[in-house]
Amino acid sequence: MSQVLFLSVPSQGDVKPNLSLASDLIIRGEQVTFFSSDEFKQSIENIGADFKAYSKNLDVFHTTEDMEEPKSGLITALLEPMKFIDDIVEKIRGLKFDYAVFSPAYPYANIITQLLGIPKTQYGVSN
Repeated sequence: MSQVLFLSVPSQGDVKPNLSLASDLIIRGEQVTFFSSDEFKQSIENIGADFKAYSKNLDVFHTTEDMEEPKSGLITALLEPMKFIDDIVEKIRGLKFDYAVFSPAYPYANIITQLLGIPKTQYGVSN
């Protein structure tokens, strides 16, 4: 049984295919930890995955009406990417993953997988 990290851009276009893939992996006995925003928490937990939320103040994916400080997450991700990366790495501290799955649009996935020392897959394409 493998431990799989899913890094998702929280949009229907990104989450939906990732949920399908994650569900198939869970049916096969894999353990899945899935990062997204709170709006997808129920869908992620319904397939049996462990849900992890992005910190609100660092969430580069929130729209401006969702944030007290418009675009603060995006600005932080661009100007101080390690705050964004460190937040994710901190939330999974102590967990070991065999590989990660993410879309090509996911920011800093290559850095996160390098820090964790795990292989990565972009929508089924091993790297």
